[in-house]
Amino acid sequence: RSITSRAAVISASQQVPIGVRWHSNGEAAATSKSKSKCPITGSSGTGGRDHSTLTASINDDGATSSNSSNTIHHPTLQKVPSMPIFGSFFCAVPLIGAKLSEYHGVPIPTVDNAYDHYPLLRRLYGDFYQICIPGQGKGPRGETVVLTDPHEMLKVLRNEGSHPRGGVEGLWPFQAWARSRGMTLAGTGDKTHVDGLGFFGRGQTWRRLRTFLQTDLLSPQAARGYVAGVAEAATVASRAAPTHAAGGTLNAFLNYAAFDMFNSIFFGAASKVSDPDTPTDPEDAAFCSAAVNSLALLIEHLFDMRQGLLIKAGIHTELHKSFIKEMDTVHETAKAKIERFIERYDRDELNDVEKASYLARAIERFRAEDSAVTADEFKDICVLLLNASVDTTSTFIAWLVVHLSVNPDVQQKLYDEVRRNMEQEGGVLTAEMLTKKRSPYLHATMRESHRQTPVHPTTMSKSNSDNAVTVHGIEFEKGSVFTFDQHSAGMDPAIIDDPSEFRPERWLPEGLEAAKGTPAEMLDHPFYRDPFSQGARRCPGSRVAINETLAILAKLVHDYQIEAPAGVDSYRDFDYKQMTLLVPQLPKLQLTPRAH
Repeated sequence: RSITSRAAVISASQQVPIGVRWHSNGEAAATSKSKSKCPITGSSGTGGRDHSTLTASINDDGATSSNSSNTIHHPTLQKVPSMPIFGSFFCAVPLIGAKLSEYHGVPIPTVDNAYDHYPLLRRLYGDFYQICIPGQGKGPRGETVVLTDPHEMLKVLRNEGSHPRGGVEGLWPFQAWARSRGMTLAGTGDKTHVDGLGFFGRGQTWRRLRTFLQTDLLSPQAARGYVAGVAEAATVASRAAPTHAAGGTLNAFLNYAAFDMFNSIFFGAASKVSDPDTPTDPEDAAFCSAAVNSLALLIEHLFDMRQGLLIKAGIHTELHKSFIKEMDTVHETAKAKIERFIERYDRDELNDVEKASYLARAIERFRAEDSAVTADEFKDICVLLLNASVDTTSTFIAWLVVHLSVNPDVQQKLYDEVRRNMEQEGGVLTAEMLTKKRSPYLHATMRESHRQTPVHPTTMSKSNSDNAVTVHGIEFEKGSVFTFDQHSAGMDPAIIDDPSEFRPERWLPEGLEAAKGTPAEMLDHPFYRDPFSQGARRCPGSRVAINETLAILAKLVHDYQIEAPAGVDSYRDFDYKQMTLLVPQLPKLQLTPRAH
């Protein structure tokens, strides 16, 4: 899944936060002073910014307005201060990082402030700014241009070229592990060659394997064909939800449920690991746990800039050893499951549902005379697909559960819609009832959750790999890096009414019609609507992930009334932390069975 931007979040162990926190009015604030002394020279600083007073506004076309009411012009490119090696992350400098950050007025990102951090950056630097993210952006400092205007970002997308940039390029721990285990799809590691990173790069190997991977997965027809199995897996998972809610293990439950649903797609049979009362294969639970842990450990590597230097020097830290162990468990378990399936395929032992699974179809394509992948690549790419099947979906669902638990009126409206649909389908979840036409409020609820709490504020990072591109009137040379902030504008009261209120009606036809001609109309652009990026590097499992989310959410709301603990009145009362994505830490919620 696309996690490029998450590499920008530096390890909390290297930071002293400057007070960025949840605020009841939906805005971020910080407690640093605008003037301080440089910790190196001792001189009085004037570069620091007063974080409590700066604001940013956007016109209907997404451009910042001047003082003249009749003048509209492109916003000025603002530059977040930076330095060699550390880029804009002064906080990572040993011993004096916090002082440097305060002097330069640069907010400090932590593992639990992303939903405030990005809106704060926008307030400080506007809707068009450059921040330096070493290892992710352009050049030694990692220059990255942040945009909020989807029309300007579209210009970049149209200049991606035949070798588009992908977030996985920056996941060096994952690449190093894959090469150490002899996975040919990981390439040689030579970043100077367009194909040096193999599947993790942007050359012909990526294109060849990506084409094979997304076939029978990304098209609407293919995704729809898997819904029956996904719905059955969601039904089984829902039965176990109260047990996990009472035990305070809802986060693990949603990971298991996501794994169960994807197994129904991949193998044509749900693993049912989410239900503790159903006998299951112990290796499935072990795989699911290792998959989640490995991805969280991967992000910890990217948080801590010291890890790469130590590993290059031949020093394997305890963190890296833990990552290797979890990845080995994922690889060995998944590969064994895939090989057993292939053996059953060869003995003609698959049932009709299994024969229609993604893996069975992939075997057919692999064995075709014109197959574009080798035997090792085929197995390894299937392992990677299984490994990525858990975290994005479960995180998306977790935030939806959070919002429904503190918005009972919304939950009731959603239940009424789901109940009517279920009654019309004889009590069974179907592909038809999960469509936007049949379940508009269900889709609107998902959209509103994505507005307030996306799985990460910046899931789309692109590069103009083909040609120079003009953005906001400035020409950027070929190979520049751009990130789209799809969160901050949607939390700005100057753009959208009452942004802290959870109101799915915004995304129903009447609400969208009312927004036309206002700044809020911009938020209905696909770049704001879609949680899975855009373009050639769009998440290949995005369509099935949406169907999984629709299915499990509909089933949970149909089966239970979900209530937050006493004293928890807002989604801001829930802690969250940066793992692979921004994961809410679910407490013991009350799930009361509904009478039908």
